[in-house]
Amino acid sequence: MSTNPEILRGLRHVVVYAWPGGAFPPAADSPADITLLRAANTAMKRKAEGVTDAFLFLLWVTGDGSKEAEAIKAYGFPEATVEALGASCDDIEGGPDPRELEEHTSARIAKWLAREHPGALAYFGDEYNAMDFWWTGVEYDENLFDWPFEPEELALQLPDTHYCTAHTWLAIVGHAMKVGAMQETNPHNLGQQRAAAIAATLCEWLHGFEGASGNSCNTFDPNSTARALGISEFFLGFEAARISDADLEDFCDTHEEDVDGLNGRALALITSELRGELRAGLSEYFGGDSALFWALHSAIWPHFDHPMIDAVDALLNVQAFNDMAELEAPWMFVSFGWCDSADL
Repeated sequence: MSTNPEILRGLRHVVVYAWPGGAFPPAADSPADITLLRAANTAMKRKAEGVTDAFLFLLWVTGDGSKEAEAIKAYGFPEATVEALGASCDDIEGGPDPRELEEHTSARIAKWLAREHPGALAYFGDEYNAMDFWWTGVEYDENLFDWPFEPEELALQLPDTHYCTAHTWLAIVGHAMKVGAMQETNPHNLGQQRAAAIAATLCEWLHGFEGASGNSCNTFDPNSTARALGISEFFLGFEAARISDADLEDFCDTHEEDVDGLNGRALALITSELRGELRAGLSEYFGGDSALFWALHSAIWPHFDHPMIDAVDALLNVQAFNDMAELEAPWMFVSFGWCDSADL
């Protein structure tokens, strides 16, 4: 989990709170009341710093939720959406059926995120403890890094799964790979080219997870990505020569390429060298391999029918052999940065 607020600059939290029934607001000084007070205080502090976190409150209550919305407002949340799940009086007295609660909650969260926060990625943070909330994530809020391309150009190169999260990934990778500091210590053009190479490595890595997870094949196109991100032939050639000991003729022969395909091969060499650093940076940023794995896995297969902390535990502590076999390759990919099933 994050402890350094600097790594959240340019991002805002997206948080879901589910109230399973009973009188709302919770009793003063109860654990639920303290959770909401702390969250509202954090949200107001971040608002004062220029970042408005977004909250969805799903309340299993009778009526239209207007009374409960006023109670939420009284806590001081700067931006909050309140939705009543429409419980009957019997539900309130006996508590909602767990399966019905999960189904309603999952559907509402999926709809809200798709409509209001399509760029959000699952994220465990200290600011809003996942133990207290149904789902927590982050999304792009402000660009802080000098990328030499438009984010939309990267989005078009990413797997379809991550098209809407391109801005968020760039913000995260900018922090994880310390792009700002790197650019400050390099000449402008070189810093921009290296930033583009980092973005290309992210693109390849997300495609690799698609292949490792079995969601689709790895369809990363290094030639197309190099063009889209504005990576110069000079930079590609210089880096390829630095990484490879082979001369140009031997390089072409080794990779069975003509000169026209050299840009893609050169970029593939560069991204291969950067994979380990990217994996380590992302793992540290998300708070460990498990949290990074969850962000990648849940982007493909969203899980909203249980609180996020429980869903992660259920996913990573499977007992059935078939389930373990399905997780082996993607887990190896996240743990080591690559695996055979991620190859093109």
